[in-house]
Amino acid sequence: MLEQFPLFQGLSPELLTQWERYFRERSFTKRQILEFPSDCSEPIYFIRTGRIKISYLSEDGKEFTVACLSSGEVYSVHSLAFATALENSVVYYLGMDNFRPMLGESPELSLRLIRLLGNILKETNDVILDLAFREVSVRLAHVILREGQPKANQRTNLPYFLDFTHEQFAALSGTTRQTVNEILKRWERQGIVIVKRGKLSVLNWEMLIDKL
Repeated sequence: MLEQFPLFQGLSPELLTQWERYFRERSFTKRQILEFPSDCSEPIYFIRTGRIKISYLSEDGKEFTVACLSSGEVYSVHSLAFATALENSVVYYLGMDNFRPMLGESPELSLRLIRLLGNILKETNDVILDLAFREVSVRLAHVILREGQPKANQRTNLPYFLDFTHEQFAALSGTTRQTVNEILKRWERQGIVIVKRGKLSVLNWEMLIDKL
């Protein structure tokens, strides 16, 4: 079960089999906020299927989305952020009281976790800088590059369509759906992207990078 998550790949099969007993599975429907049983202290969760949005809510009710997690990724409830399912999703989760012994049993897992936390912190800081200092079109370009380019590269020459609605792009780039629609239409005319059946694909990554 754990082999599907990058954090555990390549670790001792004996340890993975032993650790599986700590994990529980939970399903969430689209737009449902992720909540876990009260007997699971400081839950850490791994996305098996679906996508999860990580957001902060300001005092005036404005939502700031800092990440969209997909299959294989991991997050925890230690921050003040809240998580919402963007689509029907399944996660595996466990409490910190079970996760700590796992770290002690595998120094390699501890090193991987440190690298993972560093990447999460960097990505969150990048989003905060975008929201604070960069104009909307630059923020949207960053979102598309961050979410789409790594996956597109894995598919060689095949087109990769980002399964995000304009509303989700707006949440990730800290703007409105109307503004996202206007920018994407302009980029379509310039031959940078194409929107087909509500999904976006980048036709020219170099031209999109030039928007930064």
